[in-house]
Amino acid sequence: MSKRDEQRAATRRRLVDAAVESLIEKGVAATTTLEVQRRAGVSRGALLHHFPTHEELLGAAVGRLVRRNEEAVREELAAAPPSADGLSRSFRVLWAVLRRPAFGAELELWAVARTNPRLRQVLRRAEGAARRDLYRVIGDVLGPEVTSAPSYPLVAELTVQLLRGMAISDVLYREDADRDALLERWITVVRPLLTDPSTEEDR
Repeated sequence: MSKRDEQRAATRRRLVDAAVESLIEKGVAATTTLEVQRRAGVSRGALLHHFPTHEELLGAAVGRLVRRNEEAVREELAAAPPSADGLSRSFRVLWAVLRRPAFGAELELWAVARTNPRLRQVLRRAEGAARRDLYRVIGDVLGPEVTSAPSYPLVAELTVQLLRGMAISDVLYREDADRDALLERWITVVRPLLTDPSTEEDR
């Protein structure tokens, strides 16, 4: 890679990092191209060279948010106390990550995309590429004993949807006791699904 290519790559990283930090700190509405340009300390021409549209900039930011959330899963897993109940421990690790501001920023982008077709198209590409990584990380957290169950793909999908819904509800109703109780009930539902070999055959 030439010196010029390295400089371009560094500028792009600064722009994406600036967009991510703005999304987390100030939200989508305040993450304008001018705000990102200011945070990154680059010229208008440099920003437009790498990201001709606001939507493309936000799409790149989503990719970085996904990677940041993946790193957060590993941090939470390392910090979680040992437990004889591996399933409960794993679900609580995932829930802790989904409550972080970085994941909230990702969900906020999804909400804005509802009325922005160009952003929706960009996000679908970015999230589609990251989806495999998300489920790979979830599998790493849950471990082979869970992922080898015939019903695991269904359990993983439903768990992701449940936790995302809880994260959205958390914006208005942050009641830890209620969330803990709901998570415990879900674990109770999931446990027999993972141990019943007939579950997948009956679908």
